[in-house]
Amino acid sequence: MKLTQSLVAIATLGTLTSTLSFAGGDINPITVFEQEEVYVDVTPVPEPIAPPPPPPPVVVTPPVVVTPPPRVVIPPVVPAAAPLGLYIAGGLTNVAVHKTDTANFFSTEIGQDRQVGYTGRIGYDFMDYLGAELRGTYGFAKDDFNRKFKQGGAYLKPNYDLTDELNLYGLAGVSKTNAAGAAPADTGFSYGAGLDYGITDQVSVFSDVVNYMKKSGTPSQWGLTLGAGYQF
Repeated sequence: MKLTQSLVAIATLGTLTSTLSFAGGDINPITVFEQEEVYVDVTPVPEPIAPPPPPPPVVVTPPVVVTPPPRVVIPPVVPAAAPLGLYIAGGLTNVAVHKTDTANFFSTEIGQDRQVGYTGRIGYDFMDYLGAELRGTYGFAKDDFNRKFKQGGAYLKPNYDLTDELNLYGLAGVSKTNAAGAAPADTGFSYGAGLDYGITDQVSVFSDVVNYMKKSGTPSQWGLTLGAGYQF
């Protein structure tokens, strides 16, 4: 009997349960979710990259203009004439007076008179290659006519340095003599040439030959001088 009642109760309970289920009711509703695996494609996000630094400012360097050094034009070296300034000189002179326009300083000839004298010079080189000079010659001994030779003259003196020490010069001017020998006293053209050798900047030695009187109808009067000079 009890078994029959139990079975009836179980059946009733099952019917009730089924009825409640169809009626939308649930004694203890339990929602069961079916979980499915969801795969999400995860793309890694790179770390933000700092923007590159701005490029340095472009410095425009102006072109370097190379200026050539100024051209130095060196004029050619021209040998200089004797130093400018005042000078004095003197020396011994061999005088030869001949009745014709010839003279011999080293021998005695017929119609010629020779004597030794002293020559003094004072001059001034006032520009390159040109100076002026006063000179006079005085004989030491009387000639065959018992007369001493005397001469004085004024000259222009062109000159040129052959080397640093050796200077070539000329003489052109007017001379007056005292008529040594048979020559009468007279004034006329005079000329000559010589060499001057500088020993130091101030001291030099020289030699020159001078025709004291070049004039028609007048005996030839020549002098060969050796001496020394001093430049102030």
